[in-house]
Amino acid sequence: MMTDLSTEIANEAPKGGFAGAEYNAVATSARLQAIKLLSNHFVIDPNCLMEQDQWKLSHGRKVLSCHFSDDDHSVAAILQYNVTAKFGRKRALHCTADYGVFYVIPDGASQEAASAFCLNVGTFAAYPYFRALFAQLAGEAGLVLPPLPSIASTAHIPLKKPKK
Repeated sequence: MMTDLSTEIANEAPKGGFAGAEYNAVATSARLQAIKLLSNHFVIDPNCLMEQDQWKLSHGRKVLSCHFSDDDHSVAAILQYNVTAKFGRKRALHCTADYGVFYVIPDGASQEAASAFCLNVGTFAAYPYFRALFAQLAGEAGLVLPPLPSIASTAHIPLKKPKK
């Protein structure tokens, strides 16, 4: 009897992880419940405003927490996004915002698969809200800055091989 190799691979759970089929079950059934701004901080050094055309922008993101509830059939994460502009060694601008992302998940979903889904998809779901917030705050401050770039998954990037 022939079997579908991709189905077999998807059902194999990696050591200490979850099977691709488990993740897919969450991904196809999860419903976004809410994306909420939890906190934000925006500060500009007025001494650097005249050199705005020389600012070097950087941005980043990180996961602050992730919570799974089998009883409530939910998973939530708190994600933090930031932008920093430097003029030489001075920090000319800094913006940080924390967002809560909340999903209703299917009954019986594993904690590992639900959390992985929330962190992966939630990061992309909340980021446009941060981009819009930053654009609004920068505009109200009278700054002319380029839009923040989109973010990409690193899942497709192979791991670096250790140097010998």
